[in-house]
Amino acid sequence: MNKVQTLKAAKMLRQGGVIAHQTSTLAGIAASALCPTAIKRVQAFKQRSAPFLLLADSKRTALQQAVYISKNLRTLAQSSWVGAVTLVFKARKHLHPACYQGGYIAIRVDTDDDTRKLAKACGGLMLSSSFNRKGKVVMPLNKRIGFRYHRHINAVLGSVKQAGGSPSTIYKVTAKSVIQLR
Repeated sequence: MNKVQTLKAAKMLRQGGVIAHQTSTLAGIAASALCPTAIKRVQAFKQRSAPFLLLADSKRTALQQAVYISKNLRTLAQSSWVGAVTLVFKARKHLHPACYQGGYIAIRVDTDDDTRKLAKACGGLMLSSSFNRKGKVVMPLNKRIGFRYHRHINAVLGSVKQAGGSPSTIYKVTAKSVIQLR
């Protein structure tokens, strides 16, 4: 994505838009984590209400969401971010309910620089999920997809730079343990 595309997408997200974009793992759908209307559109596209991943612009922003930063969380965040690792931990409740499951959030500081820039444009956090409908495979990003799902998404950014991609590794982190979920 070039600088102009990034700036346009950032403005769109700040105004409550929803985008389809490529992360370092899979193609995703994303919205500002601070915009309830945009989150409802992601929920409609995904055909589920929650929980959704948060993409953070930095380690600092990601860790600010924690209720408590345990030694396990600090160590794993330092060794895994930026990267294709999602950490699930107990979080402060100040975001939309779609960001939580049982008081926990799933958050990643993505390797992709454009993804981090877009998250920064959203106030540091972007609500995200893989670009697929319930029970279906992740779709490739192309203009045809933009036309097909125009009710849900405002823009498709980039093209297929990673045909398949792999989902992130997920760890649930508590004060006493680290459990690999995927």
